[in-house]
Amino acid sequence: MSAKIDLESRFYNFCTRINNSLSFQLFSLAVIIFVSFVIGTSISTYEIFSKEQVFQIKLICSCYFVFEIAIRYFGHSVWDSRSIVGDKFSYVGIYIDAFVIFISFLPYTFFSNLLVLRLFRILAQPQITRLVPKIAISNFSIIIDTGIKILYVAGIIVVLTYVYSIIGVALYSASHPAEWGNLGTAVLSLIAILLNDDTITFFLFPLLEVHPNAWIFVLSFVFIGNLTILNLIIAILIDLLKTKDEN
Repeated sequence: MSAKIDLESRFYNFCTRINNSLSFQLFSLAVIIFVSFVIGTSISTYEIFSKEQVFQIKLICSCYFVFEIAIRYFGHSVWDSRSIVGDKFSYVGIYIDAFVIFISFLPYTFFSNLLVLRLFRILAQPQITRLVPKIAISNFSIIIDTGIKILYVAGIIVVLTYVYSIIGVALYSASHPAEWGNLGTAVLSLIAILLNDDTITFFLFPLLEVHPNAWIFVLSFVFIGNLTILNLIIAILIDLLKTKDEN
């Protein structure tokens, strides 16, 4: 019995060391960025990889992600071997990643392309979130900190637009090639939707004629992008003004 407990302890310690390794974290992020790039090029007008190569790359990356999720699950710092689930709240992100990876193995291009959703994990990395510091005292530091925060929000917008573009091409390229035919046109369509409320109906109504559920895609992007992310920039600027008044 003691030998079994010792073996389990060694296993969890081994997974913890790998999970806490900076090399492991950076390599995982590199794989996420690479597979997202491959998926993006596969639906753009400039195809770098053949369809067979894209399939093989996505399959290999998905297999690696299974290994990564296993390491993160068993190597989590709050893991308690006496409990089956450990800290449920700390594992929410792992469960979401595991779900995305699971559906990527389904035999449909749309589901395998959803691997781009893992790009959001980059923005949740502690190394990235530390770049959004608290407002400093000096005016120069305030400007620098505010600029970093705005760049962080801009990064969220870029990732969100990229993910929605790939989903839009997968869902609507066949019926509406002018707006969603490839990655470039999809990005332009989403930027137009994000920057001008009048264009929402221009893109939404034609989609509804063929896809009754297209409102979920368009309005969710508007809600997340226009009503949430852009408001973060306003909040940052208001925080800047308050800090200057206090000083």
